[in-house]
Parts: sequence; C-alpha cells; structure tokens
Amino acid sequence: MREEIKIYRSVWRNALLILCCLAFAAGCVLILLDGNEKPLMVIIAAWTGILFFGLGGLFVVYLVLKELLTRTPYLVITDEKVIMNRGKPWETSFADVEIFFLTRVSTARMIGIKYKKNIEAQRLDNASQWGRALRNFNLELTGAQESIAATGLTVKPQVLCDLLNERLEESRQR
Repeated sequence: MREEIKIYRSVWRNALLILCCLAFAAGCVLILLDGNEKPLMVIIAAWTGILFFGLGGLFVVYLVLKELLTRTPYLVITDEKVIMNRGKPWETSFADVEIFFLTRVSTARMIGIKYKKNIEAQRLDNASQWGRALRNFNLELTGAQESIAATGLTVKPQVLCDLLNERLEESRQR
C-alpha cells in the first residue's frame, strides 16, 4: 500500500490569476467613474465585468486561503481512488476508470476521466436532465463526462496525469 498523495493549489500560480481578475474589475470601476456620459451597453458591460472578475478573483482568493489555513488538499490520491475537495468531496474510484488524459478548455489544462463504458452509461442515466446536458456538453468539449482542473496546482498537469495513470495501472494489478 502506497502513501496518499496530497496536491494543493499553488499560491504563486494563482496569484497572477487573482491579480488579473482584480485588475480587470478595477478597470471596469474606472470606466464607470469616468465623468463622461456612457451608453447603457457600456454601463452594463462594466457592471458585468466588475461582478464576474471581482467575484471570480475573490473566489480564487477564498479557495487558496481556505486550503492554506485548513491544510485541506485540493486532491488526495490513494491506492483505490481520487478525492477532489471542491466544497463537498467528490470521489472517483480507479475501478471505474479506463484512463486519465490531458485536455484543454481555452487556457485551462484539465485531466479528463474516461470511465469504463458501463460506468459512463450508468453515470449518464443517474444524472438529472440538467446533469445529462452538462455531461454531454463536457463530452463534446473535453472528450470526457468529468474532469479535474489541473491548472494552478503545485504539480504540473502532465505530471499529475502520469501519476493518476500510474496509480490506475497499479490498482488493476491488484
């Protein structure tokens, strides 16, 4: 039995994301504070930017600080499963997985989880109507119903993917 591997969000890798979000939000505030009269669409776009980038940046600050203060890892990899802490812990058993693969959504790197055919069908059937639509969208976008965000972690995405596939292979040999 190998030891658990704990992976955290990287403070420094997320600091740039946080700064960019807050800079965009500040830019939107400056647009609103500019003394000139603006069309309604500019005002709506500025408020949308403030909400999206401001709240997004604050949410990333919350996630990173929460992990730092509670020492709760983002991912825990055991011999039997992967546990992702995203509010409510989410588990994927290696017995259900065919392969992990690296994929990309825009600039974000993701680890796609390709389930065995029967498990994939079961997960799709057990999902709500909204859940099925989301799973089908993810399948079209990334090639997998579910994935693990691999950007901004203390481990590079390719290393994480290789590590998951190594543990998957070891679990098959038991």
